[in-house]
Amino acid sequence: MGLKKPQLLALLGALVVIVLLFMAPRTPAGKEAAEVRSMDPAQAKTQEAIALVNGQDPMRGIMMLREIVEEHPDNAEAHMHLGLFSIQSGQYDKALARFQKVLELDSVGFPDAWFYLGRTYATLDSTPQAIASLKKYRTLTQDTAIINGVDRFLLELENVK
Repeated sequence: MGLKKPQLLALLGALVVIVLLFMAPRTPAGKEAAEVRSMDPAQAKTQEAIALVNGQDPMRGIMMLREIVEEHPDNAEAHMHLGLFSIQSGQYDKALARFQKVLELDSVGFPDAWFYLGRTYATLDSTPQAIASLKKYRTLTQDTAIINGVDRFLLELENVK
């Protein structure tokens, strides 16, 4: 039993609507441009560097982040991302210094730095510091799934001590 012409046209119309919905912009026109314009230049450059690291040119992005940190040593976001990328490349000593710097600059704006600091300490076999950092992080989050994960991590660390 084949589809009749009206059914086929309705199906084709529905398919066109679905494709158009997927292609439609997700933000109101001009909102993205306004967000970029409202960023300060260092923040915009930081976002560009992060995109490069996560995209086609990671080394160029890392170099840009390093330049940002040299020009703006108080840029906690750039330090945070350099710390994350240090973990990815196995440079835990550098990651440790970066996360400590983030917390020195803005512990309120970057509470996840406590988690990554604890994780880095654990990787470097500095268990007491790892436990202290993770306990601090646990007090800063409301997400029960995250709290449960941190609790499991803490249990593992406390059993190793």
